[in-house]
Amino acid sequence: MTDNCFVDMLIEVGDLLPISQELPSSVYEAKKTLSALGLKYEKIHARSNDCILYRKKYHYLTSCPKYGLSRWKLTKKNVVKKGVSTKVLWYFPPIPRFKCMFKSLETSKSLTWHNEA
Repeated sequence: MTDNCFVDMLIEVGDLLPISQELPSSVYEAKKTLSALGLKYEKIHARSNDCILYRKKYHYLTSCPKYGLSRWKLTKKNVVKKGVSTKVLWYFPPIPRFKCMFKSLETSKSLTWHNEA
């Protein structure tokens, strides 16, 4: 999802929320909110056609092993812009979120009701 698409989604979802509830209105504000809460994210480079994620054993590759396409964006003159990936995936690891949700005794009871019934 592009940044512009994400901002449009934030605006649309924000319009559906009750007046007292607010969502960030930009990618910058969303990042700021996540970091203030201590919720980290990882950026993983990907090919624009989603054929590969450049992580683990593919982390250091500069081209797709299947199609041979470059990992990096091209300028208007078809010059490789090294360091700028064609696509970036944001990965939000679930474990820190679970830890945050289960910190409170009240919240943890609400999250485990099905196990106690």
